[in-house]
Amino acid sequence: MSEEPMNGWTDEDDALVAYESLPDWHPALFVDVFRTGLEMEHPDKRSLLAGAFITPESLEFWGDFSRARAVFATRLKISMTAMYGVGAPDVAYVRLVETDEHINHDLYSVIASMHVTLVWRPEIAILPNSAWRIHHLGEAIEPTLVPRTQPGFDPRTQP
Repeated sequence: MSEEPMNGWTDEDDALVAYESLPDWHPALFVDVFRTGLEMEHPDKRSLLAGAFITPESLEFWGDFSRARAVFATRLKISMTAMYGVGAPDVAYVRLVETDEHINHDLYSVIASMHVTLVWRPEIAILPNSAWRIHHLGEAIEPTLVPRTQPGFDPRTQP
């Protein structure tokens, strides 16, 4: 980790500015809101998480979300660099990485430990300015195996 100057600007500050600058539709923001939702205390938490974040087609595999909570309770950080399916911009991958750095300028300098596979599903969106739904947590899933309803739509073209 880089040394942090006393009472000065740090790479963590740079990362916070970059995070706050991401557009509302960015997949990393959606994953971060999901991570936060996993921590909420609510009697119907499973239904709320399922209804707001998960593809209906993958819901049975999420169970009570304990595996997702365990993953996000580790040292893994959510990368702000989203990757998109080749020829499938409606499928995104957010890397979960293990690093002490707050900013990495080279995508290949920190290998992803896991991926969150997301798909753009406006017909079931409930969060403003974002139609992402999480389909899988683990290895990146090939776009042809993801339940797509907007093939070819590129969320990055939004304002």
